[in-house]
Amino acid sequence: MPLFWVSLVIALETRSAAVSGDADLSTAALASPRPRDCRGAVGEADGLWARARAGDAQRYCELLARGYARLEETPAQALVAAEAAEALAGDLAPVRVLNGRAKLRLGQAPAALEQFVKAEAQDAQAFLDPKALHDYARAASIAGKSLDAVRLYRMLVSRSALLDDARERTIAEIEAAAHVLAYTPAGADEALGYLAQARRQALGLSPWIAGLRLLATERSGRVEPALSASALPSVEALLQRVSAAHDDSPLVPPAELSAMRAALEKRQAELVGKGKPH
Repeated sequence: MPLFWVSLVIALETRSAAVSGDADLSTAALASPRPRDCRGAVGEADGLWARARAGDAQRYCELLARGYARLEETPAQALVAAEAAEALAGDLAPVRVLNGRAKLRLGQAPAALEQFVKAEAQDAQAFLDPKALHDYARAASIAGKSLDAVRLYRMLVSRSALLDDARERTIAEIEAAAHVLAYTPAGADEALGYLAQARRQALGLSPWIAGLRLLATERSGRVEPALSASALPSVEALLQRVSAAHDDSPLVPPAELSAMRAALEKRQAELVGKGKPH
């Protein structure tokens, strides 16, 4: 067995013994982007985990830490770090996850999805970090794997409370609603449930919530509450915001985005008709 693997096995056994009295790690700790093999023991005060690692194992963990630190601002550098970690330790699941997340940010969704699929096959817990799971869902959607995207978004919503960014949490709920509405038969009620959660903290995302609620309500056969002509300016504003979507806007399947715009335009036309003198 290579030295790298020997050192990791020894370190893991040492860590296991150290935490045997407190085996139930917190959910938040489990959801950390750091690979489990690179986390110190809970309550560790003397750097035991760091000392137990051999040089190669420590270098591997440092490369992954560097990659995650640069993921958002400089994904190209994060990819370099992931590739260096792979050269050192092989194509492990944590390496594949970082590699895929960097590639997604570089506009390489199909390549990112390939990495994510392999990581999930290697390790069922590779996507405990909800941010990584969100990237996996987005990659599946962009690559046209709609059923996979729905599966992943449903998993993400069940863990959305672990997202430390409230806006990302709302975006995840909006995206989940859009995908079940687009790709799931009779998915309107499920979508409305996700949108009800999103409305609690809209955080500037009201246009997408309102547009999808209008579409889901229409498809569910429910009657949308009547609006007076005085609501026309707000509907126009919603339409303008959705049409001017930016990179940080929710990811909505193109056909569903078009349908959402059409629903808003229809509502806009109805309100214009109400405002005309008879």
